Amino acid sequence: MASTFMRKWFAGDSGDDPAAVEAYGAMTSAFLQSDQLITAIEDGVSAARAIDPAGQVTQQWAPIRERHSAATATYLQLQRPAPDSPYQGAPVYQECTRTLEQVCAEMTRFRDRFSDSLGRARAAQQMAVQSAQQARVAANAAVAALDDAGNLPFLQYPSVIAAVDVLAAQIRTLDAVTDSAHRRDVAGAVTDAAAAVHAALAAAPGRGIEAQNAVRSIATRISAVATRAEQMGPTRSALLREFSAACSNDLVDNDRVAAAAAAAADQELRAARAEIAAARPESALAHCASARDHLRAADDAVDAVTDRLRSLREIRSDPAQAADKVRFRLRDAQQLALQRDLVGEWGSVLDAQVDRIDRACAALTGVHPDYWTYMTDLEAIDRFINGVVDRMRGRA
Repeated sequence: MASTFMRKWFAGDSGDDPAAVEAYGAMTSAFLQSDQLITAIEDGVSAARAIDPAGQVTQQWAPIRERHSAATATYLQLQRPAPDSPYQGAPVYQECTRTLEQVCAEMTRFRDRFSDSLGRARAAQQMAVQSAQQARVAANAAVAALDDAGNLPFLQYPSVIAAVDVLAAQIRTLDAVTDSAHRRDVAGAVTDAAAAVHAALAAAPGRGIEAQNAVRSIATRISAVATRAEQMGPTRSALLREFSAACSNDLVDNDRVAAAAAAAADQELRAARAEIAAARPESALAHCASARDHLRAADDAVDAVTDRLRSLREIRSDPAQAADKVRFRLRDAQQLALQRDLVGEWGSVLDAQVDRIDRACAALTGVHPDYWTYMTDLEAIDRFINGVVDRMRGRA
């Protein structure tokens, strides 16, 4: 009696076919197995797809996934809508079971074949998640530092504002990124940006002293440039007295260039002092940087005049020495052409430089020869020879 009761309980009160009931149970078991398999595999495939969307794992999994979806759709259609619903014939359930079992076998083979790849992809994804979490912790710490009362005076400093802007941009990128490899890179950028915020805040208290020291240094340099510029007049006179005007025509305006640059530096210095008085030391440092640029221009203008006089005196003392140096370099180049069997390609080109050197030397005539043209011509020939040597050596 008990066994009959149990069969009737599982078969339902309507007298369903026991074979159909058994087949239905087997179908359900097969579906649950397939669902467990796909759950175990899918996360690894998703991780692998994020790393290599067109990779073999993704390509091999796609048709298996489609077959599982189709089998699942069939299973859902065959499910009984209610516990007391009648069963269909056993063969219907058995066919669905066979399909599900085939898909399970395919998924098992796929899992075994790509287990290493799936494991690496999962590990990479986990590392990316951990990196992102660590980056957010670092970002939150940087934001907390900005809220610290002791740092409030520095929140308007350009360096702090710039660091915060970079951090905010990197956080937005981290929020938007999807693939694991890129997420790790962006997480690293967020961590670096957070560190930059801390660095900017740590450096901020010293900006005031830094700006004051810079202002004092700029003032000293302006004074030094003015002193050096005073010597430009006598130097220009010596140039015109000792050499032809052609040797220094390009330097006629250097005194005005130096004066204008020094005046611009002084204007930036006054602006820097005003920024210090307004408690904006970083803006003062920016003006100091601009002042340094102007001072470099003034120094260059002064140096150009003094260097020209020195160079012209050196060349005048022994004009042949400069030409001999270029001839020596030319002979080395010709020897290299011989050694590398490149005479056919470069021999005539190098031979032509002999005439150029001779013409430069022949132009040194008159009471005040044009030594400047002589120097620049020899330098141009020397550069040309160096270029040929580089080409012969394969460095062009």
